[in-house]
Amino acid sequence: MASPKQQQHKKRKAGGLPLLLRRAMLHSCLCFLVGLLTGLAPSDWADAAAANAQVLSTSAARAMNHTAALLTTHYQLYQHHPKHKQQQQEEQQQLVIAITTTAGQSCSDRERRSAALTRTAHALRLVSPPAVVVWLVVEPAREAAPTAALLRRTGLVYRHLTYADNFTADAWEEERHHQRNVALGHVEQHRLRGVVLFAGLADVYDLRLLDNLRHIRTLGAWPVATVWEQEGRVAVQGPLCKSRSTSSNSSSTAVSAWFSAPTFGIIATTSTSSRPGPDGSSAGFAFASDLLWDPARWDRFPTSEPDRSQDSIDFVHRLLLHDYNKTRPIPDYSACLHIMAWRVDATLL
Repeated sequence: MASPKQQQHKKRKAGGLPLLLRRAMLHSCLCFLVGLLTGLAPSDWADAAAANAQVLSTSAARAMNHTAALLTTHYQLYQHHPKHKQQQQEEQQQLVIAITTTAGQSCSDRERRSAALTRTAHALRLVSPPAVVVWLVVEPAREAAPTAALLRRTGLVYRHLTYADNFTADAWEEERHHQRNVALGHVEQHRLRGVVLFAGLADVYDLRLLDNLRHIRTLGAWPVATVWEQEGRVAVQGPLCKSRSTSSNSSSTAVSAWFSAPTFGIIATTSTSSRPGPDGSSAGFAFASDLLWDPARWDRFPTSEPDRSQDSIDFVHRLLLHDYNKTRPIPDYSACLHIMAWRVDATLL
């Protein structure tokens, strides 16, 4: 006969199965009710949610289109603004084409020429962005190998131009004229659009001068001080400037003539030259390269001599002679009296 504890345990064990079934049935009923209510819910709720999403997307699209239209309008107004046009034109002229000739140096002066080329390279490397310097170095083909090795070490963008023509030692001026024409012919052939600067081996520049070259649109000029160390004298040559008023009631500086002074002490009393233009050797000037292929300007100086028809440097000198009053003085703020270029040795050209 079983004890009371055993009988109670058997009853709990027999009644456990119906309890699990009741829990499972309750869970199933709840799930069924949730599904039934979801199915009986009105379909307008989903349609309303979709409609609201469509309205929101349409409103967002309209707002984006409106913002884009406003930005486009403001951008067009900004593009047509006179100040922006002037700034854009100034920024487009970012290429400085530095031409260095080596005429007048013999093979015995190779180390001296290498030193001058290195000095010029260091000056050009310091030109600040957005200006980009392209260095054109011209020399005879027989002397090209050492210079080519030096140019590769400068880190500059350069073009090494050579020629096979032979010149005597006494004809160095004629050879320099030929070298400049070789460089200008290369600029014209490849349409290198920028500001052309003749950077001589004996020239020393203030970096402010090189930075101001990018603002030249046609012609630019500045005073140059030539120093003869052995003779103990200095000569200054450059443009004379005067202020002129413009249509906008603002004043600007223009070149009125050219001066040449033997020493610094008599610059103020030096008489101006009747020939308004530099000789191209001792005065500093630069010009926009697109003048070289401007047919309207070439037609202004017709010539019947076949060998002069492609004399680019002679054309530039004539252009400076005739359009000196359109030349931009550099620096503009100092009435052309602030010297930022020096020639330290007249024998290094």
